Amino acid sequence: MNKRFKFTDKLIQSLPAHLRESRATEAEYSDTDITGLKCLIGKTGNRRFLFRYTFHSRKYSISLGKFGDIKVADAKRIAQKHRVTLLEGRNPKVERDEHINMSLNDFFFNHYLPLVRKRKRTWQDDLYRWQRIIEPQLGSTMLSELRTLDVQKLHIELADTKHKYGKTYAPATCNQVLLILKAITRYALEAGVIDDDVCKPIKLYKLNNARTRFLTKFEVKRLLKECKAYSNKVIAGYIATLALTGLRCSEVSNIKVKDMDIKNRVIHIPHTKNGKPRTVYITDTLLGFIGAIPLQRNNPYLFASKVEGKPLKSVRKTFKKLLLNAKIDPSDVCLHTLRHSVASNLVSAGVSLRLVQEQLSHASIVSTQRYAKLTSESMRNTSEQLAHLFK
Repeated sequence: MNKRFKFTDKLIQSLPAHLRESRATEAEYSDTDITGLKCLIGKTGNRRFLFRYTFHSRKYSISLGKFGDIKVADAKRIAQKHRVTLLEGRNPKVERDEHINMSLNDFFFNHYLPLVRKRKRTWQDDLYRWQRIIEPQLGSTMLSELRTLDVQKLHIELADTKHKYGKTYAPATCNQVLLILKAITRYALEAGVIDDDVCKPIKLYKLNNARTRFLTKFEVKRLLKECKAYSNKVIAGYIATLALTGLRCSEVSNIKVKDMDIKNRVIHIPHTKNGKPRTVYITDTLLGFIGAIPLQRNNPYLFASKVEGKPLKSVRKTFKKLLLNAKIDPSDVCLHTLRHSVASNLVSAGVSLRLVQEQLSHASIVSTQRYAKLTSESMRNTSEQLAHLFK
């Protein structure tokens, strides 16, 4: 077979294993697109990419990764980066080795974080999880010495670790931590800094996304009654807004006074989780809570904190207090339960999933269906309607 051809995933996959009787350990193939890009195939059929080049009359080679861990397009992109470095008069292997000697902490702050700040709206969550969870365990580990077992151990032990609120980390949080590490090693691999993605084999925990707890309409009424009577109108309005709109906590926290259009009874939400702006309509009940909020001259936020220029943050303690006053067990209720309750009660009232999807600003109807837990009352009504068909 021709040892020089244009690399594609399909052609690389179809290449035969190197002959066992051959004296050479691996067969070498060259890409006709990128000079120096090679694919080496062993006698067991394993395939890996290599970049060969000459710098100051001396030959060098850099391992790019195993086929499967990276695709041909990734190998070509990395090899092209190395060629650019050569054209600039620098040795790619020397610069690569300097990166390899970095710790995970160095790579996170110098390379990963600057990248996600421009691409990810929730980059601050990544920073928090890094500093709170990952850095104490793996931050000082050299990037080149990170092993699959190190990451797997962190992922497993985290599920049994208690956070500052006294509960163990939820599987979803453990997965978010793992996803950060997966993103870092994938980025490092694509940049040609490491040879293997050690996080790739680690599986995420399976999550049960079906919600099992929501407040009934009677519980919501009692909670709103307690909010109305509560002395701190900012916190009361914040909780009431969550209960009456289905907005996310971050969306409510970031509402600014300029986003309010009282004349047309709407709130403009410029940024949502799915990246699209949305409009929420203000009912008479919601207007009653919003109208009672004292505005601060030096704070642009509707739900302003005591810190100048900052929005209201955590209201967990007050929320728990109001739940107890409303005779609601707070053990399995959190602020996000209010969003779920909006969806569940709307569905139980006969509102279509499509309209509920719009109210909650879900990008997909699949997300809305997770919230559509039928109450025993709605199930009983369905059974009654079915029986009525045969009378």
